[in-house]
Amino acid sequence: MLCDIARNLGDEQLETIKTLEHDLGLTIVAFSCRSLEPQREERLRRAMEELGPVLQAEPAPADEKQLDRIRSAEEAMGLSLVAVQS
Repeated sequence: MLCDIARNLGDEQLETIKTLEHDLGLTIVAFSCRSLEPQREERLRRAMEELGPVLQAEPAPADEKQLDRIRSAEEAMGLSLVAVQS
């Protein structure tokens, strides 16, 4: 699976993320993910290991209520959302 920072988000998606950040007091990073063929997946994994982590932010501590809201937004928008400490 290949994930990168989500681009070209619509106004509704941006507003959902901003509302989540405000309501939960967390910084949210949105990722767009897609599956690759197994051979390409393995090549990408090896290349990424050589490059090292790109996003170096500590995950934010989140309680179950916050995680439920994040999961609901992920499902509604088709994105992967990560709460990070800012």
